[in-house]
This record gives sequence, C-alpha cells and structure tokens, in this order.
Amino acid sequence: MPRFRSLIIGGSTVATALLALAPPATAATASTGPRMARASAVASPAVGGSNDYLNGDSCTSSTFCMAVGAFHLSGHSRGLSETLSGGNWVANSVPSPSGGVNIFANEVSCASPSRCLFVGDHWATRRGPFANLAEAWNGSSWRIVTAKGPAGAAISALDDVACPAARFCLAIGFAGSRLHFQDTAYTWKNGTTWRRIAVPRPRHARNSELGGLACFSARNCMAVGNYRSASGRVLPFAVRWHDGRWKLLTTPTVRRQRLTVFQGVSCPTATRCVAVGNTVDNTSHRFFHAFAEVWSGGKWHVSTLRRTPSFFFGVSCPASNRCFASGDTFPSGTALAHPLIETWNGRSWTTQHPVQTQAPHSGDVLLHVSCVFRSRCEAVGFRFNPNVRNSDRTLAEMWNGHRWTVQTTANP
Repeated sequence: MPRFRSLIIGGSTVATALLALAPPATAATASTGPRMARASAVASPAVGGSNDYLNGDSCTSSTFCMAVGAFHLSGHSRGLSETLSGGNWVANSVPSPSGGVNIFANEVSCASPSRCLFVGDHWATRRGPFANLAEAWNGSSWRIVTAKGPAGAAISALDDVACPAARFCLAIGFAGSRLHFQDTAYTWKNGTTWRRIAVPRPRHARNSELGGLACFSARNCMAVGNYRSASGRVLPFAVRWHDGRWKLLTTPTVRRQRLTVFQGVSCPTATRCVAVGNTVDNTSHRFFHAFAEVWSGGKWHVSTLRRTPSFFFGVSCPASNRCFASGDTFPSGTALAHPLIETWNGRSWTTQHPVQTQAPHSGDVLLHVSCVFRSRCEAVGFRFNPNVRNSDRTLAEMWNGHRWTVQTTANP
C-alpha cells in the first residue's frame, strides 16, 4: 500500500476513507499519484514516465541512502528505486515478478550499502488481486525474493521492513480478503530464508493491519498498526518483538478526535519508541491533524497533536532525545500542501522549515525521513503542480544540522 497505508476498508485504504471525510482544502494534499497508485510490471528506469514519487528511504551513513517509490508509464505504475551516492540521486532498475502487471515498493531498509530489502506488493491483473513483493539489493542491482502470503489468502501486502543486521530483516503487512484480513509478519534470515511468524491481534478485531515498523536490534522491534473494532471504530494498536516473540500493547486514542491512525514508528533504544500518524477531528470540517505517541516505561502516551490541518507519515530518531517527523501541512487560509518537519527533544516538539519548492510544482509532501545523525537526515516524497492532476515529481530534502536543502532527484 502507499504511504497513506493503514487499514483497508472494503478494498480502499483508511487514508482514502479519511479523504472522503476531509473538506476540499485538505483533500487537495496532492495529485492522485501516491494516494492510490501501485507500481508496474516492467523494469525501470525508463524514458517517458510521469507522476514520479518517492515513498520511503533508508540511510546507512551520511554518504549513502536508498529510496523507493513509483512512476507511471504506458498506463501502469512502475517501481522506482534511487540511490544517493557521492551527493547525487541515481535511478536503479526494478525487476518485475512474473505475471505482475503492476508492482509497488512501499518501504526499504538497508543494513549496509550492499544489503537492502524493499517490500510492497504486485498485481497479477490490472485491478488485482495484489500479493506480497520483496526485493533484495546487493550493492549494484535488485533481485526478487520469494515472499508468498498465507495459504488461501486472496490478497496480501507488505507495508514496512526493518533490517537491523546484515542477515536479519523483519517485515509486516496484512493478508486475507478485501473484507476480512489480519496483520502478518515475516522474518528474512541469511539472505535466503523467508518465514511467516504469528502476530497477536487486538481482541474482537474485525480487521487488522500493521503499517509501521522499527527495530533497535534483531531482538527488539516495534510495529504499529490499526484495526476495526467489533463496534466498527478504527483504532490504533502496537505489538513489540522481543527475543523472538510478539507482545500486544495497548495504545491510547487521541482524545476528542474521530479517528486515530498510525503511519510510522522509530525506536532509538530498546525501551523507547516514537510513533506518528493522523487523526480526524470531530468538527463539522473533519480536518486531519498530525500526532505522535511515545513508548517509554513500558507504556504508550500521546506526545503531541498539531492544531493546524496536517499529516505525519514518517519518523526517524537518531538519538533517544532527538526525532524528526515528516509530512505536510496546510497553513491557515491555503489549500496548498506545504512540507512539514517537526523535531522532538525528548520533551516537546518544534516545527522546522523545510524548503517549499517553486511554482509550478509548488505543492510538497514529505512521506518519509531517515536520519543517521542529529545533523544528517534525508526526507523524501513528491512535489506537484496544484493545477494539474498526476503531476507528481520526486522530492528529496537534506538536513545538515542547520537547514534543509532540496536535492536533485531522478524522474524517469
């Protein structure tokens, strides 16, 4: 699923359902690209594409990052991979599974410049159903990793992945049917063995999905997700991976909000994590608001809720008292998406000032951020022309400890 990943309801994502609740100003977050798109069946890069965007990134040092996303070509969406090396973003070819009409890379994690894994899904036909997809990077090219969903599942997808060690990755997602599905998790060891592991789900959950994952080590990981309760409410939940076992954790909903939906998580230590997401308020406008929760002392608690209409999609914590959350916001009186970065110092959140790109592509959304140090982060997403549908162009901004700057990215 796209970065607006979370719970699927009757074949459409919660984000899509939430967009239906939003007023016109907030519904104009972006063009239709990453909101609904999945990527395609032919290798990339290719000349003549359009609607390019970066959905996730992973940086192992100040000189290497890997980003993944998609672009459109010949009526399909195709996988996009870009590597930052030597200060330049360069596109890499993304192979397609046999019989896959569309493919999509949801997220990527790199243990080193020569060991990365991206996860997502691919469509067997133009309209689905979709199935798990995983590909491994060896330092020069991608290869498809067999990642079958549960037996009998009509649909399956991998939403996030974390590779805290060279020979260990954990991936999470969901599987089932369009109306009945549940969260899934898999380990990938030694670059060869893919194994599904059982995940607890909230009691009486009608549907559940894990959408965000972070690992401090191979022994300590945290996954966050969302589920539909027996009463029909969409609620957040979290599960902790510790010494080879999952434990279900209680997460609070944000008070006086219609919905609370997790999008991403980061764990700077084995005992502290920060998760971000979006709410929909109870006003007649039903605005979206970015929020964050912190896990410490064995409990989750709400850390912040932005008053301005906004989204958080990604978070990265290079230290226990330093986190960067990425997304977009709509300043008062405007319907144009502005890039959003907020930092956390262990006590409070502060808004930074990422670059607003120039017209005609003056709408900006930062879907993910990866920080290797307090003074080095890469945020990726897309920019778009608010007057033209399907006008997305890839976007990457770098933090050098003092300011954000826009980098040149590839657009096949």
